[in-house]
Amino acid sequence: MKKRTLALLLATLLLLTMAFSGCSGGGESSTSGETSGDASTSEASGETSDTPEFLDLSGNLPIITDQEAFEEANGGPITVAVQGDASRTVDISELAMVQRWEKDTGIHFEWTVLNSDVSALAEQISLMLTAGDDLPDIFWRFVEGQSADYVVRYADQGVFLPTEDLIQQYCPTVAGVLEDNPEYALETTYPDGHMYGFPYIEEMKGLVLTSGPLVINTDWLEQVGRDMPTTPEELAEVARAFAEAGDLNGNGVDDEIPMASKFGAHSGDTFGSYNMFNRLTGCFGQADSYCEGNPNADHLALIDGTVTFTAMDESIRKTADYFHELYSEDLLNADCFENAAGSTDYTNNEMTQDVALIGILGVWSTMGFTNNEVRHQYEAIPQLTGEDGGLSGFPLNYSQLQDASNTCITVDCQFPEVIACFVEYMDSDPALAVQSNWGAVGYNYHEDEDGVLRFNLDENGDIIPVEPFANFGEMRSNTTPARGSMIVLDEYYDTVCEYTYDAVDLLAYQEVNGKREQLARGTNIPKIILTQETTQRLSQIQPIISDTVDRYIADWIQNGTSDESWNAYLGELESAGVDELVQIYQDALDSLDLTDYYASLQNTEIGHGDSSSAESSAAESSAASEAESSVASEAESSVASESAAE
Repeated sequence: MKKRTLALLLATLLLLTMAFSGCSGGGESSTSGETSGDASTSEASGETSDTPEFLDLSGNLPIITDQEAFEEANGGPITVAVQGDASRTVDISELAMVQRWEKDTGIHFEWTVLNSDVSALAEQISLMLTAGDDLPDIFWRFVEGQSADYVVRYADQGVFLPTEDLIQQYCPTVAGVLEDNPEYALETTYPDGHMYGFPYIEEMKGLVLTSGPLVINTDWLEQVGRDMPTTPEELAEVARAFAEAGDLNGNGVDDEIPMASKFGAHSGDTFGSYNMFNRLTGCFGQADSYCEGNPNADHLALIDGTVTFTAMDESIRKTADYFHELYSEDLLNADCFENAAGSTDYTNNEMTQDVALIGILGVWSTMGFTNNEVRHQYEAIPQLTGEDGGLSGFPLNYSQLQDASNTCITVDCQFPEVIACFVEYMDSDPALAVQSNWGAVGYNYHEDEDGVLRFNLDENGDIIPVEPFANFGEMRSNTTPARGSMIVLDEYYDTVCEYTYDAVDLLAYQEVNGKREQLARGTNIPKIILTQETTQRLSQIQPIISDTVDRYIADWIQNGTSDESWNAYLGELESAGVDELVQIYQDALDSLDLTDYYASLQNTEIGHGDSSSAESSAAESSAASEAESSVASEAESSVASESAAE
């Protein structure tokens, strides 16, 4: 880590000498001609007359041609801060993809591994940025989906370097994707007109634009002689049938949970998937939404051009009454309100057993069931229809550009152009971007005869883990740092790689749950970057507002609603600043021309096929699951993984 004064001087000199051209690194070296004349910058290569001899910024590999000379000039290797991963057992410098990056580019990263717990990580990063005197050259990423919040929050301290000129000069792949996708350009542009870091784009046919599926144990459903529920009332009746039936999993123990939820879950609730409350609000009126990756926009929707705080709709009260009835009948998991970091909730307890323990639940992915035989018992519930035709589910206030400012360069970095060329190297080769994001060939992938990256699957369609790793997730975290500034586009599927193994059923199940209808509502709030002033104000009022919503809902589920408590709730929200919250977003959206943004969203590829094929895709998945289960009962069950998008 270097002195900021020197870094600022060098960065200033760099920006003064930039010209609009780029390097196009990739898996193989390329050549670029030199222009004639006495210009200090080669337009074809991006090199300048001031480029040190130990660097090649022309698009050739390696980028650093003399590591010893570079480290002497730099004062050591390029330093990187990265979030820890509890499932990682391999030293990060020894990961297969890190080793490949260094071999190809000549860049040796010195990694500082930060906390893996989200809350502790947020505090750790904040302390680093506040001190500001011993920063890494780059932050690989911040708290998932929230990189822009950190950049904005510390904008007045001059901690981060702008990157839009670096992208134009050295990153033609990144620049081209932003030009072709107006929504991504909007979501990476800060109020000061700059970009910071480089985007993380993971297109998966709209996967992260709605929550994970609502699923049910179909073995249990068959045992109690019930049809698939189609309304909230039928869902409750099925839960009652599960409770009355007794030993549905056949283990001789009264341990079945009819329905499970994580009420009030935020941290660790992947894409709004585990809280049953929100996904049913649309059946009782206006749907309410939340998303860990964009918490400031929780409970907001854009209705006829007006920002609306949806948690003040009568649907909240009616949904609370619905779950109060279930709670009073002991149909919910006992720990449904325990969502503290590190708690042993159903995602890392009941879902990890060798028998099915839950009848109905929301998940990000059924891959959370670590026993494959158990996992194959679950199928998606078709979209539920409530009173007045209201439908379950909600669109997320999120984006397939999941982070605006990963690989974020600090002012302590003396050679930001090296980072830019590294990002271009990773993104210009689609196969490299895929492996950098999801895992290396030889572990998660193999190449078929056409060079397409495919998964090693057994006869049941489950991935075959490479020892000593147990599943897809472990192989991912032990072969790549993942979730940096990779760009993975929908057009890569079936030409560069298979659609990600552990998200195939997830996407099909989302479609059964009503994904297309939810997105067609057009009520999602764009994931825009707000000013420092408004971000700071939101940090003061939004947590109080969100806590108020969670606190009252928890009380109502346990004790029931009343006119008095409902009015007190509305008054407390108003006192907490809900009108100001709404106005902040309304003013921000009114200041933007969103025509191209929404036009681009209309062209987003959603799901495995057209809307008419969604149900048949799920049926095929269901039929396959039944066939697989019979084979799996005779075979050794391999362990499943977390979702690729987590």
